[in-house]
Amino acid sequence: MRGLDKRHCDVAVIGGGPAGISACLELSKSSNLNIALFESEAELGGIPRSAHIFFGLRDLKRIYTGPRYAQELSNLVRETPVQIHTKSTVLDIVPGNPGEGHQINVASPEGLDTYECQFVLLATGCYEGSRESRFIPGTRPAGIFTTGTLQKMVNLQRLRPGKNALIVGSEHVAFSSALTLKRAGVSIVGMVEEDQAFQTYPIVARAMSLWMGFPIYTGTSVEGIFGGRRVEGVELVDGKNGEVFQLPCDTVVVTGKFRPDSALIFDSPIEEDPLTCGPIVDLSLQTSVPTIFAAGNILRGANMHDLCALEGRQAARSILRILKLPDLQTDEWIPIRVEPPIRYVVPQRIIPTQAKTHRASWFSPGVSIQLAHTIKNVVVDAFSGNGALWRRSYSRLIANTTIPLPIEKFDWSRVDPGQGIALRAKIERT
Repeated sequence: MRGLDKRHCDVAVIGGGPAGISACLELSKSSNLNIALFESEAELGGIPRSAHIFFGLRDLKRIYTGPRYAQELSNLVRETPVQIHTKSTVLDIVPGNPGEGHQINVASPEGLDTYECQFVLLATGCYEGSRESRFIPGTRPAGIFTTGTLQKMVNLQRLRPGKNALIVGSEHVAFSSALTLKRAGVSIVGMVEEDQAFQTYPIVARAMSLWMGFPIYTGTSVEGIFGGRRVEGVELVDGKNGEVFQLPCDTVVVTGKFRPDSALIFDSPIEEDPLTCGPIVDLSLQTSVPTIFAAGNILRGANMHDLCALEGRQAARSILRILKLPDLQTDEWIPIRVEPPIRYVVPQRIIPTQAKTHRASWFSPGVSIQLAHTIKNVVVDAFSGNGALWRRSYSRLIANTTIPLPIEKFDWSRVDPGQGIALRAKIERT
């Protein structure tokens, strides 16, 4: 086993999914930097490797299946000079003092290595909330999966997870689970959502429910899972009338409630947002530690894969900008915060001069919020102290989905730097 060696690179990219690979592609085509990409799994591509269709539209300008998209990204980055390290887990980051480089410690089958680098880009993605994190009571039988585990089992290992499944959650990913179960020949006994409204587009939810022949129980919570060696059923509670009922099944798929895979920032100087559990960043996607950046789902939990890829490119361009203009002075940033029911905002720090030239669009990542609950007839407004900065009405905002904010339309002349910016969402009176 190799001892602890010191190696060097200009940019260390941690995470081989869409954000990390796209950052490498952008850096390698625009510079002669020494770039190292670290991925803990044996293959590149991230979550799309085991997913379904509709990948690649905004970044690669065509639609792929998940596995084909992941393979395309892998092929593209392997054609570059990027040093690719698979089966390589970054154990920690040791940020350098201002003006100095950083150090990362990496474990691989060959041993332990220490890399010294000028820039670090965190692109480690996210993971779904488990049964344990949701505090679902009951026994601990076999047959309980997250979407990620289910898709790997079905799409990569070609295994059938069970015969009759219940899906917990109604975010976009829940319907991806439904497609995976259908592909595996598993019958769906129902979908359970604890909120009163769908966590996805209602027309899509109803259409898929009708097409695949399963009911959706909204306003219903899981009281417990029961079974011996294998799941035998689930006990549910109807939140509207308190009725307790059971659904027999041998498989339970818990979906959604994503959170960033951000363990590398714990016990480090990189500031964490307690709302997202990911790093705090500015519009350039730089964290609180200069020359350490973050992109993709480490920032907020699940976002669309192609937006993550575009964020990877954005972070890469920010790195190139620093290299080109190392002495460029930037204005002071202004914090932006949220009030419930808004769950979070990303980025959390805004430099006004950058905001005025910012252009949010469907093909461009930018400042966005996410709500805790689906709300109809809602007004979102931004204010600073007593000054109103921006206001917009929406007929519906869906929970756990990314909602872009046009910050270039804010009235920045009314911003109080000491107060920062606050965002709130309220139901309009009809």
